[in-house]
Amino acid sequence: MVNMFAKKKKLIDVLKEARNKKSAVGQFNFSTLEQLKGISMAAKEFNVPVICGTSPGEVNYFGMEEAVSLVRAIEKKEKVSIYLNYDHGKELNILKKAIDVGYDMVHFDGSDVSLEENTKIAKELVFYAKKRKTLVEGEISKILGKSTISDEEIEEVTLTSIEKVVKFVKESCVNCIALDVGSFHGVHKNSPIIHSERVTELIKNVSSFVVLHGGSGIDDEMIKELIKKGVTKININTEIRFEWRSALYNTLHNNPNEIVPYKILPSAVEAVCKKVKEKINLFNYEKNSF
Repeated sequence: MVNMFAKKKKLIDVLKEARNKKSAVGQFNFSTLEQLKGISMAAKEFNVPVICGTSPGEVNYFGMEEAVSLVRAIEKKEKVSIYLNYDHGKELNILKKAIDVGYDMVHFDGSDVSLEENTKIAKELVFYAKKRKTLVEGEISKILGKSTISDEEIEEVTLTSIEKVVKFVKESCVNCIALDVGSFHGVHKNSPIIHSERVTELIKNVSSFVVLHGGSGIDDEMIKELIKKGVTKININTEIRFEWRSALYNTLHNNPNEIVPYKILPSAVEAVCKKVKEKINLFNYEKNSF
């Protein structure tokens, strides 16, 4: 699919520039139009590119083709660069379909299979994606959690050996690698214990872009430290969901008789936009730097 935004750079070039400038590109997941609008408004205000992610659950609700069409329509109208990533895909045929319908990037989460099988599938996916100029993100260790995470789940957080990560990246040739440094999906009453030294060690040994999953709920100073070390892409989802839900709840609570969607939903758009702008600032974006 041809990008409709003529000045749009290749995603790999955006990631390279971010890494060189010690910045990070934000991936912000969405499953509603309000969330997508809020993300695009923030990106436009700061004049920076963003990655929009859709997990399997989000795709099942929103639609794969619909996500591509709406993203392309919004970036054309608003003159903003939005890159679409299929997040945490576990099935090769689904990821290939995402590539075919126009996703800019796909994330193969092979944490449920052996390292050998993970490498084999990732390698095949990279070969398929390269022909279509699509990037591939890999993952070998399960990053736990959903929108919230329990004390028991936190105790299960483990760290895969650097040697295994390096071996996987070298053999699969993935463009990006999801890093297990103690983060988890969702939020908890306590901030995750991040092993930042693993970032330093991994970056010394791989050429792929390093990705932080579970960016929600991590202390701002730790985020800054990880970016300085070389983390190039940071995923945010749960905080967006909380802002979306809170805005809708407050609007409906304060206007119990209102039934007009276009009078109710703008508050959710604004709340998401505000949160994404906070993250863009945190990730050290510079206006017009891209």
